[in-house]
Amino acid sequence: MSHPLPLTDTELSDLLARTATGDADAFARLYDATCASAYTLATHILRNEQPAQRVLREVYVHVWEHAAEAEARHPRAWVLLLTHRHAIAHRRTLDAQAEAVSRERLGDMSLEQQRVIALAYFGGYSQTEIAALTGETLSAVRSLTRGALDQLQAAARVVTSPITLPRVSGAVA
Repeated sequence: MSHPLPLTDTELSDLLARTATGDADAFARLYDATCASAYTLATHILRNEQPAQRVLREVYVHVWEHAAEAEARHPRAWVLLLTHRHAIAHRRTLDAQAEAVSRERLGDMSLEQQRVIALAYFGGYSQTEIAALTGETLSAVRSLTRGALDQLQAAARVVTSPITLPRVSGAVA
């Protein structure tokens, strides 16, 4: 099976202009022609498929609603610029949430775990040095560190539900 050639900027501009008039078929063709590169960019920035799918949904809602305002000469670049902006904004939000949760979880740890994490990650001490400084055994320091890191990792894990993006069946000419 042969793959259709990518659409030119002129063809994409025509689809964008038709999308601006509410032509759903033109929007579907524009989506099919640009979604793979937009998804690749979003996934690269976010390093996770589920947030990338959310970003693509936001981007294509924006494309549908603002097609008349788009840079008609470079529609592929416009879609990728929107994708980049949305993905970066989403990445910053995720990072801020993870940092806030991690800070909150530090307070939920035992004092021993807090001390071990502070010495290791803020003080730069090895586990052997921490054991000598605190009077704990090396195995106790390792156990405290592992427990603290497991708590932080579990707290920072962002729980998202997958979003299925609509696909248009049929070949793009």
